[in-house]
Amino acid sequence: MTNIVVPLFNIRNYEGSLKINTVDDNSLPISVSDLSSSLTDVFVSLDLSTNLISVGQLVDNDCDVHFSRSSCVVQDQVLGKMIAKGPKVDRLFSLYISLSTIIPSFPLFSFACNVVGSGNKIWHRRLGHPNSDVLRTLINFGLLGNKACSSFDLSFDCTSCELGKSRVLPFPRHASRASQCFDIIHSDVWGIAPVVSHAHYKYFVTFIDDFSRFTWVYFL
Repeated sequence: MTNIVVPLFNIRNYEGSLKINTVDDNSLPISVSDLSSSLTDVFVSLDLSTNLISVGQLVDNDCDVHFSRSSCVVQDQVLGKMIAKGPKVDRLFSLYISLSTIIPSFPLFSFACNVVGSGNKIWHRRLGHPNSDVLRTLINFGLLGNKACSSFDLSFDCTSCELGKSRVLPFPRHASRASQCFDIIHSDVWGIAPVVSHAHYKYFVTFIDDFSRFTWVYFL
């Protein structure tokens, strides 16, 4: 996937069902193009903040991918020609693809696995809304990448956490207005159900006795 169209050719509309989703749950528009005979069906989206390459797609396109402790090399299986290479950065690999045979004035084109900075709020949402102590522990152990603790402001507000942890006031306690069973019956109907039950029921109705609080539920 790339946000640069200069070295690409055979650009066409994308008619598949795949989507490029961002962290804020938006979908990016996609077109498809080719970079070379070995790198085809490249997703193009001008709103991408970095270029990404799929190892699985490289293998499907008859490419050999070799990983080592210090670098990564991509070669054509048939011709043995090197297509891309790059160093190991933390646990990711940055690939530099030579385009001198395509555009002489465009010698290098970088596919970076991940160069997007991730802030505290993004990691807070990715990890299921943990508290600041958990985030600080993960940062100190280097589990969120080589980020300095000073770059993470842990004193932020999360609306979802505030709503999820807010307390509900208790219901007021009132004495029953009924003096014996069946004096007052409370009833309610729920439906239509969005999913029909196995017995093909779409509604249910409840009857609650005000005095004994005994409840009957009937399905319709």
